[in-house]
Amino acid sequence: MLDISFAELCVVLLVAIIFISPKNFPTLFKAMSKLYRKAKNSLLDIKDEIEREDKFQELKKIENEFKILKNRAKKNIKKI
Repeated sequence: MLDISFAELCVVLLVAIIFISPKNFPTLFKAMSKLYRKAKNSLLDIKDEIEREDKFQELKKIENEFKILKNRAKKNIKKI
């Protein structure tokens, strides 16, 4: 999901050490983990919604095919 290389992670940690005091790291990491969790859950919800919409569209297509077949069958019965 998040492709972060080891070098990028080292740069981020170095910047964090420079600009944020080490005593604030636990608070920062807790906030970052909450943010990551919310983002991950949001992405999973979006993925689930897209999958549901795809299934719904597929069911609508099948429903339309059945309606067409039903109408053809009615026409064929009327001809007989």
